[in-house]
Amino acid sequence: MISNFKIDTSEKNVSWYNNGLIVCKSFEKKIFQAVEIRFLSQILIIADYREKGKNNMFIYDKKGDCISNPSMSSPEFYGIYSIWYLEGNMLQTVVLLSNDNSNYEKKCIFNLENHNFSEFSLTK
Repeated sequence: MISNFKIDTSEKNVSWYNNGLIVCKSFEKKIFQAVEIRFLSQILIIADYREKGKNNMFIYDKKGDCISNPSMSSPEFYGIYSIWYLEGNMLQTVVLLSNDNSNYEKKCIFNLENHNFSEFSLTK
């Protein structure tokens, strides 16, 4: 069971407790976002794409093992910027980092069960 989930003040370390043992994930640059997926007992971290490249989203189990580092296969995108996380939903909206010089961001649906991206569109 995950407890005491937190992001430290440097925004480079994410930690939580699992059955009394501390788990910590550290990054060189500030992370973009971290969320506790309570209903799956998982932690999702979006790292800075300049540190981790286009596959900058990581999903960890409660023990801290990386269970997914989903591949952003489209050359149009160079990473993930954020997730509009809603607890209890298997389908989540993520905002992408795009090479386009447009007035709108691009988004897609991310499936927390199979870790696939689908339904790409503008955020407008």
